[in-house]
Amino acid sequence: MSTLELGRLGEDLAADHLARAGWQVIDRNVRVGRGELDIIALEGTTLVFAEVKTRRTLLTGVPQAAVTPEKVRRLRRLAGEYLLHSSPPHRDLRIDVLAVFAAQDVCSLEHLRAVA
Repeated sequence: MSTLELGRLGEDLAADHLARAGWQVIDRNVRVGRGELDIIALEGTTLVFAEVKTRRTLLTGVPQAAVTPEKVRRLRRLAGEYLLHSSPPHRDLRIDVLAVFAAQDVCSLEHLRAVA
């Protein structure tokens, strides 16, 4: 499986997880300026920008460790740009991280809420 295919698998698993939890997935892989927002979803009245990180090995650390303070600042900027052009009805905003570990035949997902 290529890195691109692994990333798509992780995003599909994350989107399915959110939908099963009753969230409304509004959009995926949205290009904004010089970046991309992985998943945009509504949890009730909260608009959530979900960053998905997928790894097949833990040699470089857990997937969520890739979401550094610099990455969080970038996600905030991208979310702001998105809201300038498209703003689904919402009351609150939040950035979550969905960490997917996909090793051979085993997949696990950890959902970290409100990282920013």
